[in-house]
This record gives sequence, structure tokens and C-alpha cells, in this order.
Amino acid sequence: MMSKFDAKCERGATLPRGVTAVTDVPYGDDKAETLDFYYPDGGENLPLIVDIHGGGLVYGNKELNKRFCYALALRGFCVANINYGLAPEYAFVEQVRQTCKAVAFAQKNAPHTEKKGLRTVIVGDSAGALLALLADGAAKSGKVRAAYGLDGMCGAAADGLFLISGMYSFSSRRINGLAGLSIGKGKGEWREYTDLRKLFEVYAPPKIFMTSSEGDFLKKSTKRFAELLTERGYPFKLDYKPKKNAHGEKYIHIYPVKFPEWEECGEILDEFSII
Repeated sequence: MMSKFDAKCERGATLPRGVTAVTDVPYGDDKAETLDFYYPDGGENLPLIVDIHGGGLVYGNKELNKRFCYALALRGFCVANINYGLAPEYAFVEQVRQTCKAVAFAQKNAPHTEKKGLRTVIVGDSAGALLALLADGAAKSGKVRAAYGLDGMCGAAADGLFLISGMYSFSSRRINGLAGLSIGKGKGEWREYTDLRKLFEVYAPPKIFMTSSEGDFLKKSTKRFAELLTERGYPFKLDYKPKKNAHGEKYIHIYPVKFPEWEECGEILDEFSII
């Protein structure tokens, strides 16, 4: 069902005029460790976006986010659209490690980006939002790096996070198996930091822009996350839509990724660009 829906949404995902693509660049030795770079033609000293696709940690790849990443590139960014290994073949610890490696690689190797003081924004949708938080947390916190075995793998901390319909926890019984390991059994400090309350004891995030809607099946996750950010005093903005727009089109889960051509999605991308 997901494959059919994604195929429908991704029809016509051709590279737009004015954008250059460098595809399937390896950022490591594993078969899953590849990314694409997209950037506007003629652009120089560009800020960097690293985009992390969703799919509950068990589904998806960078190809699903191409149209979304093209729209970001047209707004003056160099975009690194990354792959990572999927559960159950890859445990959650390895997914976090790969995400951190991809961010570090992109910061060092992205074409036409700023040579000094590179501005980096990490974008994550659904499960990618949790990976984005942990990748930035690892860049800033030695405790997170130690828990995930990340010494030497992380790049610089992000200047902002753009989180779309985030899956901000997977500790509930319903989705325990998504990490390839049971969250409720065994040992490992890394499990503590899937609880964002504990993560925020050792990590302060940058400014966050996030989206959700009444038609998003993870809307409660976003609302709880917004409450936690408010409680901790961390700066954020939440763009929360109703179930449908004025044309009767549904604001589904990760709708800005699926429908970047919608006028309201374009407005979101324009607004997020200033974080």
C-alpha cells in the first residue's frame, strides 16, 4: 500500500530546470551509505540541508524525497538527500551512526557550499525527525556520542532543525520492534536517548520549525513534543494544519514532502528557510 501511494506521489519527479544533481555518492563503505547532492545552478557559498527520509525505520529510501529536495534546492540550498539502512537488517544504533556519518560527510564534501562558517539545517520527516534530533544531539553531547559509539563520526552541530510529522519516540509497545531490537529488553545506554526527556538532559536543540496536521496519524506525537519543547524553554515554531485545505485536499502525514508544489507547502518551505 505504501509503495503504491509513494509511486503515485513521485510520478514526474524529474530534475527541474536550474538544479544540478550529483547522485549515489558513497559516504561510507556499507551498501546503504549513499546520498545525492542537489544544488541550484550557478550557486556559490550555499547553506547546507541534510534531508532524512521517514518510513518508520523499516521502509523508504532517498528516492521518495527527491521532489521535496528539488524544491529546497530551488530555494538556494545545497541539499544532501541521504539513505540509511533499514530495520530489521540494521539496528537503530547503526541507523543513527549512518545518519551522523552522512551529516559529517555532507558538511565536508557538499559542492558549492560556504567554505567558512557553513550553515547546516537538518530536515527529517516521520522517523527521520527522530534521527535528525539524535544526529544533532550526538554532535553536541559527548554522552550521546558515547552511548551510540559515535566518536569520530559526527560533524558540526546544526544551526536549525526542520521536522515534519515526527515520530519522536518508539518506546511504546506497539512499535517496539521498529529498531530491530526490543526496546524493553537488554542493555544499552542508547535506549535512554530515544526518550526525548532524557535526551534533553544532555542536549539543547537549535531553533526548530515543525509541521503536522489534523490528518496526520502522528499528530499526537508532534503535540507532545511541542509541549516538551515549551516546558524546556527551547525555541520552536509549529505549523499545524486542519484536516483539509480549501480545495478539499487532505493534509496527510508528511504532506509537505509529498506535495511540495502546493501553494501552502511552498509557503512553509519559504518560512522554514529563515531558521
